This record gives sequence, C-alpha cells and structure tokens, in this order.
Amino acid sequence: MDPDLANWVAASVGAPIERVAPLRVEASHRRFYRIWMANTEIPSKRSSSSAVVMASPPELERNDAFVAMQRLFSGARLPVPEIIAMDTESGYFLLSDLGERHLEEAYGGPDERRALEQAIANLVRIQDVEAQAVAPYEESRLRDELGIFSEWFLGSWLGEALDPGAQSAFEALIDNALGQPQCLIHRDYHCRNLLLDGDGRLGLVDFQDALVGPATYDLACLLWDCYHTFEEGALRHWQERYRVQSRFDFTTDALARALDLTGLQRQFKAVGIFVRLWLRDGKASHLDHIAPVLAAMRRIVGGYAETRHLSAWLQRLEGRAAAALKAGAQ
Repeated sequence: MDPDLANWVAASVGAPIERVAPLRVEASHRRFYRIWMANTEIPSKRSSSSAVVMASPPELERNDAFVAMQRLFSGARLPVPEIIAMDTESGYFLLSDLGERHLEEAYGGPDERRALEQAIANLVRIQDVEAQAVAPYEESRLRDELGIFSEWFLGSWLGEALDPGAQSAFEALIDNALGQPQCLIHRDYHCRNLLLDGDGRLGLVDFQDALVGPATYDLACLLWDCYHTFEEGALRHWQERYRVQSRFDFTTDALARALDLTGLQRQFKAVGIFVRLWLRDGKASHLDHIAPVLAAMRRIVGGYAETRHLSAWLQRLEGRAAAALKAGAQ
C-alpha cells in the first residue's frame, strides 16, 4: 500500500494500520487491501478490527456508479459493504469487511448448500429492488459485448474471422436477452464476488456495473460461472430453487432455455475479456479459464437448434486457444 493511501486510512480511522494484506486483483484497475487497525475497532455497523481499502483511480473507474449502487443496494437491505470513508478526488474508499472467504472456496465443502441458498435468496431480492434511475441493458451493449469475443479472442489472439454461422447464433442470444422480463441485475454475480464471513453470512461486492436487464442474467453468472463448473443435476436443482422463489412466471423449460442462452452470451463476452486482459493490460490471470469456459459453451450450444451448429467450431477454437497459450503466454 502506498504511503498516501496508508496515511489517508490512518487519518480516517484515527489510528495507525497494524497489518495490511493485498487482495486478489480481478479485471479492473482497482487495488484492494484488507487492513487491521492497532488496538481499535473500525467505526462501522460490524464493529470489526478489519476493513477493506479500495484504491479506485477516478479517471479509469466509475466511482460515482459504485457510490450510487452501494446506496441503492444498501437501502434495499442487501448485504453490501458499508462505505466508512471516501475521498472521491483520490479514489480512496474504506469499506466494511464482509469476510475473507469467497463463495468459490465453499464449493465442495459443508458450507456450499447454505451459501448457495443465500446466493439465490439475495439474487431474488435484487430483482425486487425498484430501479427507475438505473440504465437499461440495451441491445447495442449486448452487441458490443459479443464483439469483444470477435475482436480480441478471434481477431487479435487467434487471427481469424467470426464463423459465418455464428452471427445467426449471436442474433438468437440477443433476442433471448431482450425477450426476457427485465429487472435490476448485479451483472457480475459469480463466486468471486460473493463473500462469506465467519458466521457463514453471504455478502455482495463489485456491483457498480448493475443495470436493468434480463431476469436470468445474475442466475447465469452464478450457475454458468467462469470459475466453477456445476454438474448438470446441481445446475438444474438451483435453477428450480430460483424459479419457485422468483416473482417471474417462468416454466421449468422456459427458464432452462433462457438461462442457458444468457449464460452463453455472457461466456462469449468473458472469453474476449480474458484475452483482452492479457493482450492489452498484460494480465495473464484469466487465461487458464478460457478452456473450461469454451467447454461449458459447447455443453450449452448442443441443446438448442439456434446454436447447435457452433459445437464443432467451438471445439476447434479450444484447440487453437490451447496452442496459442502454449506458444505465447507461458
């Protein structure tokens, strides 16, 4: 942690920092640290001796959106970090600590079921929040996001053009997104943005990009996660858990279709972003996730007439990606 940030934290709390631990960096320009204060409790509702510091460059990140969405989610009593102190000019934020474990770390363990139950319940609560001031997930954005895959994964990394048959599939994915009920969505509701505290309570972070969009979007983030693969039975179990709690009138089959195609749209975007992080930003942190995401995409496309023709193409891209990774990113 640089001295200016450390001095700001100490001044905000009125005590020196005792210990600092850098936190994992994801796909942004922000830096995060968990801090512990010397002989004092940090003044938040959780009355903890630890907190999270976020250094978010205002010229590169949407800090105004972070503050606005924190207020919206907090006002709806959703478990998001409290903003204890902030300096908007510098992009410094002192946040309450929601826990040291990611949902990712609970998978396969005794906490998994309870954690996922909370994740589904909070997802439904997000969808019930009135969000007239939140921007819609427009068709142009959906197209641009699919374009990230074409530009970065196909063009910049593999040096090939979009398969002619992919464009019709992309249109089907856009139609699927726009044809669903629209509601507030977190937009990055996956296992690395859901935290567990020492009592097993689930908290939500990284919500600043929330929009009003397809009802299955956050469920797709959770169940078609780029960092965890659910077995088919578990995926459909949690899908049904959502369906019976949701205010939207999905049949089981309609929900499965909407969820799968939404997951596919998001995975195309994610693969493009993972490569962009490497080629543009010099971050190789997400390259190892490309192969399992492409494999998950093949699981989805085979089930639907609009996308079935992509299966062989995606399989070929898996091989090309593996070769490119071996040649240029080791």
